[in-house]
Amino acid sequence: MNIFSIKPLLLAIVISFIGIFSTYTISLKVTEQLKAESYEKIENIAKQVSSHFQDAIDKSINDLQGLQAFYSANKQHFSQLEFNQYMDVLDINQRGYIQAMSWVPLVKSSEKERFEALIRAQQPDFDIMERDAQGKLVKSKVRPHYTPVAYVSNYQVNKQALGFDLNSNDIRRQSLELARDSGRMTTTAKIKLIQETGSSAGFLIIAPVYQQDLPIDTKEQRITALIGYATGVFRIDTLMENAKARADIEALELSLLDINQENGGSLYGQIEDKDFFSFDINIPDRQWQLNIALNDMLLKNIESPTVIKWILFGGIVISLLLAFAIYALQVAVIRAKNISHLSEALQNQNSQLEKKVADRTQSLADKNAQLKTNIDELTTQRALLSSLMKEADAAKVLAELRSVDLARSNKDLDEFAYVASHDLKAPLRGIDQLATWVVEDLEEGNLEEIPAHLKMMRNRIKRLETLLNDLLTYSRANRQQNSISDIDSKVVINDLFSLVAPLEGFTLTIKDNLPRFSTYRAPFEQVVRNLLSNAIKHHDKEQGHIQIGCTETDEFYVFSIEDDGPGISPNYHEDIFKMFKTLRPRDETEGSGMGLALIKKIVEHYSGEVIVKSVLGQGCTFYFSWPKGEIESSMMEQK
Repeated sequence: MNIFSIKPLLLAIVISFIGIFSTYTISLKVTEQLKAESYEKIENIAKQVSSHFQDAIDKSINDLQGLQAFYSANKQHFSQLEFNQYMDVLDINQRGYIQAMSWVPLVKSSEKERFEALIRAQQPDFDIMERDAQGKLVKSKVRPHYTPVAYVSNYQVNKQALGFDLNSNDIRRQSLELARDSGRMTTTAKIKLIQETGSSAGFLIIAPVYQQDLPIDTKEQRITALIGYATGVFRIDTLMENAKARADIEALELSLLDINQENGGSLYGQIEDKDFFSFDINIPDRQWQLNIALNDMLLKNIESPTVIKWILFGGIVISLLLAFAIYALQVAVIRAKNISHLSEALQNQNSQLEKKVADRTQSLADKNAQLKTNIDELTTQRALLSSLMKEADAAKVLAELRSVDLARSNKDLDEFAYVASHDLKAPLRGIDQLATWVVEDLEEGNLEEIPAHLKMMRNRIKRLETLLNDLLTYSRANRQQNSISDIDSKVVINDLFSLVAPLEGFTLTIKDNLPRFSTYRAPFEQVVRNLLSNAIKHHDKEQGHIQIGCTETDEFYVFSIEDDGPGISPNYHEDIFKMFKTLRPRDETEGSGMGLALIKKIVEHYSGEVIVKSVLGQGCTFYFSWPKGEIESSMMEQK
């Protein structure tokens, strides 16, 4: 290997090193950006989970305040029937996050027997009860006063708590006395509910009820005016179900802490040695903290994104190919220079020969044959020089073409990496989960749910097939060889509507100003067909009306397709044109979210623009611009 081949090799090595180093640097920056975006997204989701949890607490407090006001206004004169009627109005059974609501009157020792007899008229087995040292329910001991559960809703689930004296338990009694003395709602520490058959802890929110016509300005006045308590009963596992369901979807872990110095501690879950988001939960008279952390798999995906591996791999491949192309180009240039030097040497030799001819005419005559041979060799070398120059030009053009191909391949790779790491994985994860359920059902002998799981699995497979077909259509867009033809846009749109519209229920109005012009027919029809199909498919009624019009500028026709459907919120006017974006959950829509992205790709390929104008609930109008003429020139300028 001589010095002329070493220099291009060294240059190629340096360029490949720079490319690989740049790729690594970019991958680090992209990793940090992706991590920042992922953590920001998780934080927003955590805030939503915390907000929903706080809403459940607030709604329960509102219901309890209503029951408190109900008893305060009516001075405790309520029967079981009236209590049940009021509970039917609240309909707490549909809330899902509150275990029970109950009325707990204050019963003095002297009134105990009369009170029990009054309740037994409605509940024959009623007694004021308490737990003994072994945890069994027994009749309450003699006390100055009692606070038994008189009425409870939902009765069937919570009837075991009926008659239980809250005053017999230290934690409950402390909260009762604090609520009575302060006049505020209070929350107990973590307790074991009377009606609890499992291992879940619970708590009570207690609202004092006073006799309305007595003053309650001081502690002594409130003690005198107290007639009972409205209580909300909560099972912590049930209260956390909605938040946990959302957290499980997002691969998050939850824990709930009571951080009060007295009777505090863990209420739900446990998060150790992990970073987490903390949110203060407002609950009467206590301080709770909801902690939300990432599980190990989600943390691993955020810290080491799969797309970075593709970026590194693609960058290294491109760097090596670029280095090889530059090496080949440099070798060709060096060879061209060598040929040039050889030509100069031949010219010098020719001059020397001419001088010798002048000086030695007689000698050259004897060597005429040899001179002819030299001339033939010179001609051959010049032909070789011309051939090498052509090879150098061809190598340069080939290097430029490879550079363009590499850039396009890199873009396609980025798009595929995006799809592979997001939308293609979602159906596969769903299929994997359903398959796991089917295996578990087979192992347990539970065959009832297997058909439903298999049906859901088929639906996800069909959704994945639709996703792949739409991705293929998207990748092939604008690659077909189309021919220009004269079209009447009004006739074309009428024909397309008859193809995509149902037999009845939808009508079409076309304004008279639609043009006739020369264009590529196939892509134009695909844009209009997708927009018509989109207007019909996403309509919220069985009947609808679509109106199509057209205006024009110096270079474009601007078509408008207006429907009277549900409309689109301005917050989503940009997102709907992105790949695989839908405004409804994937299980509620047939589409893959590629329709509008495909439209945008086709229109922009022909130098046009597509936009949407809509207000939620008032329909929407899509506008797209299409070149009037000289479409080939327009596309070439764009390229």
